[in-house]
Amino acid sequence: MKQYSRIVLVLIVAIGIGQWTPNVAGAAPGPGGATVLTLDPAFRSLPMNWLRGELFAPPNRVVNVPYNNFPGATNTHRGRDKLNEMLHEIPGRKIVVGHSQGAQVQDDWLRTYGPTSDIDPATVTFVLTGDLESKYNGCANQGGCRADYGGNNFPDDTRYTVKIVARQYDFWADAPNRDLMNDAARRNHSASDSVGGRGEGRPVHNDYSMIGLDDPANKTFVEGNATYILGAPATYYLPMVTQMWTTAARKAEEDARLRPEVEKAYDRPMGSPPAPSDT
Repeated sequence: MKQYSRIVLVLIVAIGIGQWTPNVAGAAPGPGGATVLTLDPAFRSLPMNWLRGELFAPPNRVVNVPYNNFPGATNTHRGRDKLNEMLHEIPGRKIVVGHSQGAQVQDDWLRTYGPTSDIDPATVTFVLTGDLESKYNGCANQGGCRADYGGNNFPDDTRYTVKIVARQYDFWADAPNRDLMNDAARRNHSASDSVGGRGEGRPVHNDYSMIGLDDPANKTFVEGNATYILGAPATYYLPMVTQMWTTAARKAEEDARLRPEVEKAYDRPMGSPPAPSDT
């Protein structure tokens, strides 16, 4: 029995190490593929269906960048340093993908190392989702939250290709920025931290599985080497409408009535995806 328990313990420890140790020495990506370095959001792992799972499919290979994803400046800076180490260790083309705090680790790297780094900009692409430091509508730039990690966003003149992806009405990454006193927008913003669109019983911020990085329906704005993306499809219903205890027909009516009012509180350079026709 003792021997069996010892074997189980070893297996548990091995599994745990496998979750946190990057497989830098593992198989190389297939022909035409890239190494995808993932940075977890706070408190959880980055799901492999993120951005429709397209970046995580062969011929790419996925390697997690291990860091303590408990929110805080020290942990974020250590994640930045580990990312820098792995960018130098791993040869070939690389794509860095991080959500929320993982996106902030990338912001931190682009601010701290990016301006003078010897990493060839042609070999790496940064993909930030749910970035609360985003220049456009990130809540840290709209007074709705704080990001005391050494600054907000990344340099406008970055040499690196950066793609910043937000879902419509993400509490952290798509905050109202035109009319902060708009009551409908404030109520919708608050609701978005609890529920998403129709059938989504979790915050908008917590699910980017339906957003495609290169979906032609996305709304985009290019500024230097950065592409700001508001992903399609639109968040429908409005989160505040999702919370209503009423019929689907009534929710469709309320969304049509309230959405134009909510959108008055936003100033997005890329515009907004249209709400679908409810059938």
